[in-house]
Order: sequence, then structure tokens, then C-alpha cells
Amino acid sequence: MRRHTVVTAILVATALGAFSHAATAQEETIPDHPVMRDRFFIGVGGMWSDSNVSANLNSGTVGLGAIIDFEEDLGLDETNLIALFFFRMNLSERWRLEAEYFKLDRDKETQIPRTIDWGDLNVPVNAFVNSTFNLEDIRVSVGYAFFKRKDKEIGVGLGAHVMDIEAALETRNFGSQGAQESAPLPVLTLYARMALTDRWLLNVRVDRLSLDTGDVDGSIFSSATEFIYQPWRHFSVGIGYRDINVEISSTSEDWRGKAQIRQSGPALFLSTTF
Repeated sequence: MRRHTVVTAILVATALGAFSHAATAQEETIPDHPVMRDRFFIGVGGMWSDSNVSANLNSGTVGLGAIIDFEEDLGLDETNLIALFFFRMNLSERWRLEAEYFKLDRDKETQIPRTIDWGDLNVPVNAFVNSTFNLEDIRVSVGYAFFKRKDKEIGVGLGAHVMDIEAALETRNFGSQGAQESAPLPVLTLYARMALTDRWLLNVRVDRLSLDTGDVDGSIFSSATEFIYQPWRHFSVGIGYRDINVEISSTSEDWRGKAQIRQSGPALFLSTTF
């Protein structure tokens, strides 16, 4: 997990350094990139994600096997291809609305290497367990550009990651149990974008917030660094790196326990502006 945090920090620092350098450079012509002036941006793509999930489900007591690593203990795939969807609309010269969506469903049966406690289940070592962990995230944000030029923009936003998390364990001889939690996690956003040329654009975004809403105590860090190449007027290709780290502690009836979720990796997408 530290490795991915370092990668994200390097990418964000490099991108912000490029913004700083461009702001002070003397250029004869100012780049005119369609993403900077078009009202709508719509994209679809995929993220080759490195996944790490650990969680527990309490039944009143917590044993040594209560914290479960869904990849190491239950054999869920560590790398996954996730579909991504983007939408952005400029509401005015400085205001914008944006939304993103992804969903990851995983399940697998494996023979567990240790004793596992999950809610009322106590599963002994070498038992066969079919595990499921599904994650759905809708990110919505409204942003305001406090600095805006023809070729560059820096702004802040307020939004939320609306996450739906579902986890379940099913055994052949020891029963089954599942849990589900829907957690809207508000976030503060800092974003920046800069046209490097008429066809190349750099886009950076960071979301961060911790919040206690009573039944759910959560924190989230999300970042994206992207380079967008637009060879034709209404068609572009993007490549970048994305990272999302969520920690949730719930005392609701649907899920009494904790979950830590990490999705990070390179992304490739196609988009249009108009």
C-alpha cells in the first residue's frame, strides 16, 4: 500500500510542478485545447486495478481470525480490470458539474489457510469458503475555478463518493453470512488542468475528507492524474493513474464492523468533448 501512495504522490507532485512551470514560462502562443473550452466531456475506459480489501463483521466478540484479508486469506484476485465512466459539464465560465462511476464484483471459492471469524461464523482452517466482495462507487462533485485562463485552470469542489459495499462468506458445512453498507462519503476536491499544447492536456484531481455521521465513521482519499491527447475535434485518448483509499467503521444493523478498501492502478480511456 505504501508503494502506491508514493507513486500517487510522485505523479501529483510532477503534475503540480508542470502547472507551476507553465504559469511562469514565457510563451509566444497560448495553447487552445478543446477540453478547456467545450461545455461537455464524456468518457469511458478501464482501470487495471491493484485491489486490497480487509474487513471484519462483529458478533459481539472479536477473535484472532476476525480481521480478514480478502485477497490473501480468501483468494480474491489482486488485479482486476474495472470499467470507468466519466461525465463533466461546465455550468458557467467558472462553475462545473462532474460525475464518475465504477463497479467491481468479485467472488471465489478457496480452501482457507487459517481459522476465520465472520459475524456468527467460525470457520476452521482448511475449510472451503466461497467469498464475495462487491464495490460500487458513484462520485459527484460541483467545482469552482478560482484561477482560470485560456490554457489553465485551478479550482476547488464539494461532492461525495456514494459507495455501496457488499461482503459475504458461504461455506459448505458451517453456514453463511453477509453484510452490506451504503455509505455517502462527502469530500473536498482540489483540481487543476492545463493545456500543454493544442492537442495535449494535463488533468489532476485530489479528494480528501474524514466524517462521522453517527452509524458510519469514514475517511477517503482519492486522486487522479491524467494526460489527454485529442487528435481530432471531438475525439480524445487519455492515460493516467488513479488511487482510491477508503476506511469505513459502521455500527448499523446492516454491517457492524470495519472495512478498508484500496484500488489503485493505471487507467486508459476514450472521450469526446462538444
